[in-house]
Amino acid sequence: MPFTPYHFGPSGFVGLLFRRWIDVPVFIAANVLIDVEVIADKFIQPGWPVHQIWHFHTLLIGGLAGAFFGLVAYYIKPLRWLCEKSMSLIGLPSRATLLSMVLAGLLGAWLHVFIDSFYHYDIQIFWPHKDNTIFRWINAGNWANRAAAQQQVVLWCRIFWGLLIGLYVVSLALRAKKAEKHA
Repeated sequence: MPFTPYHFGPSGFVGLLFRRWIDVPVFIAANVLIDVEVIADKFIQPGWPVHQIWHFHTLLIGGLAGAFFGLVAYYIKPLRWLCEKSMSLIGLPSRATLLSMVLAGLLGAWLHVFIDSFYHYDIQIFWPHKDNTIFRWINAGNWANRAAAQQQVVLWCRIFWGLLIGLYVVSLALRAKKAEKHA
């Protein structure tokens, strides 16, 4: 993706949809974590493809980095508190557990890699296998299809922003209805 904010729509939507099992702030933050590799490329400029500095844009290394991030976020109590507090601030309180945070880190990283594999040719999603099977498959092996496929990815990320807002409103309404019922 050209800009990580596109990832917030899909990651926010999926995170809210599965918030019972995964920690939403860690899930979203793991999406951002993966693009640290792209930011590093801007400073290091090693001369090889931008998504291959540390192989964060792979299911293997990206998944490990995301899971480790979730583990660290759980054991650093101020980070865990921040995750719980941020959910309370948006009206959807939750309790962070080790499993929910590690799983959120792993799945958040994987979602980022999966989305980017549709957009960027240099992603090695199944590294150490060097080919981007998904990019080649979606573009039918034709580079001329690349721009249209990239526009579709951006469009779907924007659609998920709308779905995220809708899901958030519905979640708040259901929570209010449940609180009203118990009052």
